[in-house]
Amino acid sequence: MKKWNYTLPAMAAGGEQVLQKLNDHGYDAFFVGGCVRDELMHRTVTDMDITTSATPEQVIALFPDSIPTGLQHGTVTVRSNGHHYEVTTFRTESGYEDFRRPTEVHFVDRVEDDLKRRDFTMNAIARNVNGDLLDPFSGQEDIKQGTVKCVGTPEERFEEDALRIMRGVRFASVFNFGLESDTWSGMILQRDKLAYIAMERVRTEMDKMMAGPFPSKGVQLLMDSRILEYVKSPVRLASLDRNLTGYLDKLPQQAIYRYELLLLLLEMGSSDAGTLLREWTFSGESRDRITNMLAFHEHIMSLFEKLALHMERLEKTELFHLLRTDWIPLVLRFGREAAQDWIQINREIAVEEDIFSPAYRNLCPLLLLKAEDWTAEMNVYHVKDLALGGADLMRVTGRKGGPWLGLTMKRLLHIVALGQIPNDHDSLLDLAKKVIEDEV
Repeated sequence: MKKWNYTLPAMAAGGEQVLQKLNDHGYDAFFVGGCVRDELMHRTVTDMDITTSATPEQVIALFPDSIPTGLQHGTVTVRSNGHHYEVTTFRTESGYEDFRRPTEVHFVDRVEDDLKRRDFTMNAIARNVNGDLLDPFSGQEDIKQGTVKCVGTPEERFEEDALRIMRGVRFASVFNFGLESDTWSGMILQRDKLAYIAMERVRTEMDKMMAGPFPSKGVQLLMDSRILEYVKSPVRLASLDRNLTGYLDKLPQQAIYRYELLLLLLEMGSSDAGTLLREWTFSGESRDRITNMLAFHEHIMSLFEKLALHMERLEKTELFHLLRTDWIPLVLRFGREAAQDWIQINREIAVEEDIFSPAYRNLCPLLLLKAEDWTAEMNVYHVKDLALGGADLMRVTGRKGGPWLGLTMKRLLHIVALGQIPNDHDSLLDLAKKVIEDEV
């Protein structure tokens, strides 16, 4: 028996136990899909799907503690050796609804018929319990050649499920593969069907692509195909300079950084980005993080343009002082995370490139020299970090709560963050009293 080399031994053993039990009771059974593909590509296998000639009822009879997760599509989740496996009956599909979901599923006896319905040849390889491969569409050869190729006729595969268009781009990007010419043509011909696909599913494919090792490749494919102009919430990438997309690959391998830079390169403002991200079903947390970084960037650009007017008469120490005086309030306003993301992204962008204005290219390196230290030295980032609480301030002053309280606390935060007074109770109370007196 050939061993699995790129999955947990316990997971491989559990899956083989499931296959062996099905075989022992007269059923054909195979590992299939991503686990077989990733093993062949020497990539970590994170889950293992199984396909079988046994019907869902027969699978449940053999594995009484299984979970009927998708009986209408022939899928049962089986537990074995501490792991879960989706076991699906050999099937064909037809009558696709909204170019996504099959309205008719027919169970069949031959695994070859099941493999015909799959998207790409690399995902249409089956492996039996002994490690022997069944590869009717030459998926192994396409993997060796680094090619994403549809099973059968590409137009038909994409008309059945238009999300496969995004999956094809994602596979090409993550694996650094090429797209076979007929597959590429099929994507172009059927891209209008993406209008029927839920944005959450489109975004999920984008998330995986943007978190991969070669997001620039995927973005360039999206530019060339104009695929994103056909989704429910369209995005035009035509204004992107494809030479600049390479910076995406230099950022940490997290989708959030890549999205921030992509929107920055598209010169999309924080307000428009917020609307788009909501339509693309980004979580509130991700949406806030991205828009805060973009708003932070907008203010930094304005600061650089303002300072550029006076650079010739400013000493470097004066320039650093002015940069710090503006940097710290921006950190307080948009958050430490936005500042850190801005630093991370701008460290990777070669400022000599013609991405931003001359003022930006001149001042950004200076700010990057000090910004991280200034952020770390602040000690306070939120009102709750102050040694004086709002309730204490109301008690000492004898005043009821109101707008004055929030304004005073924010003023104290600003002054402490700039290092103008220490963050101790008595100093803050004395200053607060003075601020209140000045405002009365």
